[in-house]
Amino acid sequence: MRSTLDELTTQLAELNTLVESIEPVNLALEGHKNTLVQQYISIRRRFDYAAFVVALYASFEDFIEELVVVYAQLESRRLRYTELPQKLTKKHLSQTAEMLSRGRIGQERYVGLTELGVVKNLFECLNDARPYTLNKAAVAAHDNNLRASEIDTLFAVVGVEQMCNRVRQADALIEWYRDVNGLTAVSQEGVPAATIEERIKDLVDRRNQIAHRGGTPVNLLGVYEMGEAIGFIKAFARSVFAIIVGRYLRDHHAGIQLVQRQDEGPYKSGKVVIINPPAHRIFRGQPIFVLGETFGARWGRIQSLRIDDADIQEMEANTNAPNGVGVGLDFKCPRGADVNLVALPDDDDVVWSPLEPVAFQQLQCANSRIR
Repeated sequence: MRSTLDELTTQLAELNTLVESIEPVNLALEGHKNTLVQQYISIRRRFDYAAFVVALYASFEDFIEELVVVYAQLESRRLRYTELPQKLTKKHLSQTAEMLSRGRIGQERYVGLTELGVVKNLFECLNDARPYTLNKAAVAAHDNNLRASEIDTLFAVVGVEQMCNRVRQADALIEWYRDVNGLTAVSQEGVPAATIEERIKDLVDRRNQIAHRGGTPVNLLGVYEMGEAIGFIKAFARSVFAIIVGRYLRDHHAGIQLVQRQDEGPYKSGKVVIINPPAHRIFRGQPIFVLGETFGARWGRIQSLRIDDADIQEMEANTNAPNGVGVGLDFKCPRGADVNLVALPDDDDVVWSPLEPVAFQQLQCANSRIR
């Protein structure tokens, strides 16, 4: 699941490089005497715009489809086929039948599939076999472009209702909305629903216009507007990902409950919490997360541990610490007596990137930065 967001992030970074290169390249070519070069400059803006819009929408669509599929696959590891959401099993059956009836398996979006494999997967699912394999193309199928309503429909099938409303209060979108509007705070309702719907609709409409008008699009975006479009898609995708990660962590990990002390913190902009001594071993670099109804999940690793103003690398179960344990985080922990952090005994690469040796060495000197 993490790799799905990583891939989108890489693609958006490449698109951003394209956008940043537009003006410098045009300036460099302006004085060129060659007639063909001058003609190229005159049409380049239209085709840069067209390439940008098509690539941005394609990356966005691939991310949404892949995230829906991966989440469904993760749920299939946890649940029997008959325990999956009814919307998912109904869609899986009908879309698999449609795939077979069209006779295009092995072509276009169905490259790599065979009729035998598709039928075998469906047979095992309908017979409630364990393990079983969902037909990915059936799970990801949709007839319409990914406007907000279609995104909601895709995620509702896998059990996450009203995704575009849920992300309104997610961290990444709140930060984006605050920055683009020069705000110091955002209302409790979060980003306006209309803003999300209109931004997504604008991208879809521009993509469709290019598909229908070819190399003569109208109402082109400038460099600044292209950058804004990338920023929105990145924030929206990260917010959707946080909601899905929250669902995954809630259902797949009980973890080690770290109980915050009431009326103590969080401190240091929310990145240092005081907890009661846990009943299990905890250590620096350990994966840790917190869930929230509005933001989905925040996750990272333990950056530091302190007992009685002394730094420690790890803490054994039931260690005596009457003044509590200071835990440094790399994300902001919300305040509240009912908000508990959860640590995992082992890594889960579905969500966490591997901790590289260099990163672990950096943890050794993290205390001085988190005090």
